[in-house]
Amino acid sequence: MREPGKSVQEVAVESLGLRMMLGVFSVQNRFFSGSATTTLLLGLVFASKLTAEPRQSQDDPCLYRLPHYDEDWNCVRYTSHSPDILDAIKYVTWSENASSYASFGGEIRETYERFHNPNFGLQPEDPGGYLLQRYLIHADLHFTESARGYVELLSAFENWRVGGPRPIVDEDRLDFHQGFLDFRSTSKQGIRTTVGLGRQEMALGSGRLVALREGTNVPFSFDGIRVSLHVRAGEFDVFATKPVLNKSGVIDDPPQAGNSFWGIYSSWPMHAGTHPSHVDVYYLGLDRNPATFNQGTAHETRHTIGGRIWNLQGAWNYDAEGMFQFGSFVVGTIHAWRVASDTSYEFSSLLWHPRLGFTVDASSGDRNLANPDLQTFNALFQSGMYSGKAQILGPANTIRLEPFVTARTRRNVSVSAGWGFYWRENVHDGLYGIAGNLLVPAGSTRARYEGSRPLLQVDWQVTRHISCHVNYIYVFNGPFGEQAAHGTSGMSYVAPWITYEF
Repeated sequence: MREPGKSVQEVAVESLGLRMMLGVFSVQNRFFSGSATTTLLLGLVFASKLTAEPRQSQDDPCLYRLPHYDEDWNCVRYTSHSPDILDAIKYVTWSENASSYASFGGEIRETYERFHNPNFGLQPEDPGGYLLQRYLIHADLHFTESARGYVELLSAFENWRVGGPRPIVDEDRLDFHQGFLDFRSTSKQGIRTTVGLGRQEMALGSGRLVALREGTNVPFSFDGIRVSLHVRAGEFDVFATKPVLNKSGVIDDPPQAGNSFWGIYSSWPMHAGTHPSHVDVYYLGLDRNPATFNQGTAHETRHTIGGRIWNLQGAWNYDAEGMFQFGSFVVGTIHAWRVASDTSYEFSSLLWHPRLGFTVDASSGDRNLANPDLQTFNALFQSGMYSGKAQILGPANTIRLEPFVTARTRRNVSVSAGWGFYWRENVHDGLYGIAGNLLVPAGSTRARYEGSRPLLQVDWQVTRHISCHVNYIYVFNGPFGEQAAHGTSGMSYVAPWITYEF
């Protein structure tokens, strides 16, 4: 039976696109030839253009979210929900109790990436680029209103990259990405408590320290326990975990030996006059062995305390955060810091509603290689988007200034552009990647300016299930990049990708 408001042709086209997407799971990685992959990508675009899906109402409570375990598909029963062909698998009841149900879903993402002068010319040239494929499928089982289980399988592949897949971030043939139990209760005082046990993704606050690793082909998860409290308007997260080590085989991702991560994160609203804001205060602890910095490789114990004030509603948006770190590294002590701010204003009366903004982000670097004390900031498990989707650079020992603009050319199309300028905070420390890995040692150069990076991204939400994106970045190397990275004057990156969520 077709849905009300859809013709037979529309249902047939959408069903064909869905079957084509799901059929990818049956194709083994070794069969992805160039022609087959090109056909697949063209097929995705073709299906997305022909799918005559009614626009999803802005009041529709059923939305795809990140992380996906935050979705609640009870919403398909609401009259405000726009019917969808996948409702049959999003809400599957097995009793008369509406709170006992199963929800099935997933994601397919195909990404093409091409670098020129990858890693500042320190890696072999890859003129043809390469393909990244990511497949996620999950089951969300709500046994009662207070108990549920969530399981998610991951399969990620890389094709054609010179030098093969990058460790950890490119390939994981098959593994349990998430698998946890949730137990929920509400006290007489209205305090809602959720206890999660198992393996799950985790994001906290702005993502400057703990975020979903969406930029990479292989996402990131943690093993452990997480307790969330909702007290009136405030929220508190307490957790004790071990980061998961991503390997490229089948069901072989263990918790990282020698690494532990724990903390408490709180957030609550604050009203200052007519401008509502939110305030976050947190403590995060990390024990990592081994840890590598420009100063050397050793056992790191690091504690982070921080505060954040933010408002992401209305014309004026702001998000300011300060962090201080202390602890031990070998026989020395750790004293590091970071301050960051994103401020923007939307001109809603103008065409395309442009939003102009400015980012300021600075974090400390080590002052003396010979001194056992360490001042390099560690961004922990932060978002991979600090320097754009190319993930060229992490925030350690870096000062970043970036003006940016975003515009909605259509209701479902947005364009964003920025131009970031980067300096080393301390000339005695090196250049670090997103994961805190040392990319370029300090060396003999005392140049501070790293360079600038203009970037452009276009996002198109084709239907509620299909989205298309293109990201382009060019890097103008400054004196430090040219002198420390064998004289490369620049590098570039382009990445189109298509995502299907179901």
